[in-house]
Amino acid sequence: AKRFEFSPSEITVKKGEPVELVIQSSDVTHGLQFADLDQKVQINKGTAATLSFTPEKAGDFTGQCFIFCGTGHGQMALTLHVVE
Repeated sequence: AKRFEFSPSEITVKKGEPVELVIQSSDVTHGLQFADLDQKVQINKGTAATLSFTPEKAGDFTGQCFIFCGTGHGQMALTLHVVE
């Protein structure tokens, strides 16, 4: 994570299989929240944060930074594709 993007910006996972996202911030504190999946993690600068969950529904879900990080904050998103 860095201002104002997640890289990669899209990830594909399988429904019903455990997922472990390890995210690092290279500049400031960020957050990643998938509201539709009830998942949220804070990513502090210089440390790794882990978001572990098992998606129970298929679809495309948008994760957004929930900690204000500057003028481009509103465009900072990660798309999670959950496939059957």
